[in-house]
Amino acid sequence: MNSIHPQEVPGRDPKLAYSYRQDTGEFVGETTADPDPLVADNWLVPAQATLVPPPANAISKVSVWADGQWLTVDDLRGVKYSKVDGSTVQWSELGAIPDDLTDLPYPGPFNKWNGAEWEIDVEAEQLELANQTLIAREGLLVVATLRIAPLQDAVDIDDATSNDLAMLKKWKQYRVALIRIEQQAGFNLTIEWPVAPI
Repeated sequence: MNSIHPQEVPGRDPKLAYSYRQDTGEFVGETTADPDPLVADNWLVPAQATLVPPPANAISKVSVWADGQWLTVDDLRGVKYSKVDGSTVQWSELGAIPDDLTDLPYPGPFNKWNGAEWEIDVEAEQLELANQTLIAREGLLVVATLRIAPLQDAVDIDDATSNDLAMLKKWKQYRVALIRIEQQAGFNLTIEWPVAPI
């Protein structure tokens, strides 16, 4: 008598099974479950797989096997931005993102999160511009002071020429003009820098 291999018995072909990741439970693809050669109507389902088909996935969603069933979970993994300082964060977990992160790219310095979107922090921007301007001015004042010192020395020892006196006055006027840039109407936004003497 010919014996029939269990997998050749009609209705005993492998069944479609659905694999999921061990760590997250998310659906990763299809596999097969072989028929049990010892028990009728039983299937040898691979580890991390089920015979239950997952639901169709929507955009930014993923099927997750948990507690014997498929759940539809948000899949928002990828680059996110901190609402605190705009720094980039590589988000790698399933589910909703934390309240302190957003998908909206950080536009750049001087932006802050207003609860719904990024907005320019005009006060912070103007403060930074003022700081940069004052740092630049300090460098110019150092140059002016270095130019004034020997000319003033010539005056102090009664050895100044008429050209020395004229240049000393120009450099002092330039230095005073530098000190007064904060009094300009457009300070921080548009600055009319005084021209150094030649």
